[in-house]
Amino acid sequence: MTNTQRTAQDIMARGYRTVNYIRLGLAFLFAGAVSASWAGDSTGIMIRAEAAGTLVYFLVGVIALVLMRGGRIPRRFSRLAVFIDMAVLGLIIIVGCSDSRPAAFDVIKDSTVYAVFYIILGYSALLGSAIITFGLSLWAAALFTVALFVAAGSGVQFGDTEIYSEYTVGLVDLAVMVVYLPVVGGIISGILRMQKELSAISDGHAKSNAELVSSLTDQKHVLAMHAKDLDRATEQFKGFIEDTTRRIESQAAALQQANAVTEQLTASASQTSSIVENQSKGIESMAEGSTELNALVNEIGASNQQLTESASDAVRSMASVLASVQGTNAILGRLEEAFTNVSQITEVMTEIADKTNLLSLNASIEAARAGDAGRGFAVVANEVSKLADFTGQNVRQIAQIVSDSMSTIDEARKQADEASRQASHQKEQTNRTNEQAEKTSSLLQKQASILEGLIRELTVQRNRASDVMNSSREQIDGQKELARTMESLDKEISQINETARNLSDGITRISSQAAELARLSETTYSE
Repeated sequence: MTNTQRTAQDIMARGYRTVNYIRLGLAFLFAGAVSASWAGDSTGIMIRAEAAGTLVYFLVGVIALVLMRGGRIPRRFSRLAVFIDMAVLGLIIIVGCSDSRPAAFDVIKDSTVYAVFYIILGYSALLGSAIITFGLSLWAAALFTVALFVAAGSGVQFGDTEIYSEYTVGLVDLAVMVVYLPVVGGIISGILRMQKELSAISDGHAKSNAELVSSLTDQKHVLAMHAKDLDRATEQFKGFIEDTTRRIESQAAALQQANAVTEQLTASASQTSSIVENQSKGIESMAEGSTELNALVNEIGASNQQLTESASDAVRSMASVLASVQGTNAILGRLEEAFTNVSQITEVMTEIADKTNLLSLNASIEAARAGDAGRGFAVVANEVSKLADFTGQNVRQIAQIVSDSMSTIDEARKQADEASRQASHQKEQTNRTNEQAEKTSSLLQKQASILEGLIRELTVQRNRASDVMNSSREQIDGQKELARTMESLDKEISQINETARNLSDGITRISSQAAELARLSETTYSE
């Protein structure tokens, strides 16, 4: 926000605060009138209306004070408040006119009422709005007209005061009052519009003047800055000319030495050209060998990649074999457990056969004791004994088979454990082989990358050698031309020295003029 905008804002804020202070002053004025009326034991409706109006004025004033805290401007509320002020005054007058004929006559004839009308209309102009002020004047005229109709209804007569009774009010004066309110409002509105237009024109001129002053100030600063820059530039250029002169003089002496050196360089350049040509051929041969070596490394890398893939397949196969061996070992464990159960069963059957054989022996003894009566029983006992012997023999054969099977299973488990160990060891060996193959592949890739870089570098060196060889040839020709140029250059250096001295004198004059320009710029700026 510019300084002009801040000043206008401050003026507007003071105007709004002044309006509110006048409103509070009217509230205190009405409060004094109400207090005096109460002290006179007056209890009419007019007193109550004035008391209510005083309360409204105080309330609106306090609200406006709250809204104006911190420098704020409550535009809408303040504009509405002046209409409320005028409405309160109009209602007080209307209520007074409706009370009684004497009260209505007193209100209509009271000059204080008209003064308050113009006070409210006047401080509304401080809000800075022509439309608000003119609208408020129309609002006041309408309220006063309503009050006149109410007074007429209460018995007040309008006309010539000499013809009518004592409660007669001059009609012309009242008509002028009704018309005068909007006329005054229109005049104030016109003044406000003219003030706004003049303010806008003044702001435009002030802005233009400020821009002009700012532009002139900037131009003064720029002019002074350019003068200082010119002074510095001339000093630097003067130093540069002096330094250049010294260097040219030293170059003149160096040219004579360079002329002798050039002849030597011409001879050495021919020898260098021959050496570079031989070096170029050697580099080309190295590049071809490096290309073949790079192809061989790529082929080894491809073979190593295949080896890595084969090792990975072997690792997967070993893992599968190891899983199969471990599964077989688990099956053999379960089979050994089953044969252990069979061994227990054969032991039970052996015990049963022994007991059956013993029972058969006891039966034979009892049959022998029984004589002929137990002969049949003896035959049965003999058969039972044979069956027991047969069962015992079969059980022993089964036990032998189970024992042999257990030995076989135990041997198979040992072989399976050994196979599992060998498979694990082979898997580890294959993994290490795979890792070595991967490392070898990585090294081969790095070697291939290095060889490619070497080939590129050899190619670059070969091209450079070719360029050097061509340059050497051109240098030989150029040095011959340079020797011819040296003589003419020596003459030109003498002419340049003379010109540099003249230029240095001119720069000294320019530096003095720049200093004078800077002094004039500073003097103008201070004024």
